[in-house]
Amino acid sequence: MNFVGSSPRNGATGVSQNPRIRTTFSLNVAAELAHNRTQIRLFRGTSSVGIRVTASSVFSDRRNLFITPTSNLMSDTDYRLVLLPGLRANNGNTLGETVTIRFRTGRVRRRRPRPRPQIPQE
Repeated sequence: MNFVGSSPRNGATGVSQNPRIRTTFSLNVAAELAHNRTQIRLFRGTSSVGIRVTASSVFSDRRNLFITPTSNLMSDTDYRLVLLPGLRANNGNTLGETVTIRFRTGRVRRRRPRPRPQIPQE
């Protein structure tokens, strides 16, 4: 089995603080969801970040796994999504190598306060 790609892609910047990361493989990985949940990790530096791993019930999407952090990520920060070699397809084939996807979240844009309208004094 092969890793095909992800969204966001490796090296992406400006990623949402609440992303839904799609990982795509060459074979059906959704059928092994319970096992594959144990084969995916998200890190900020050396700290593990809580994630939820899901799959679509739509047949054409069975090659995808979706990773969502359990809380918002920090702004303007580097993260690593790690797919472990034991990630498995429904036919028993495994990924066989570690795949790392690096990305950086965007900066929080602060809005300038609107000036209050001047009320003319009488």
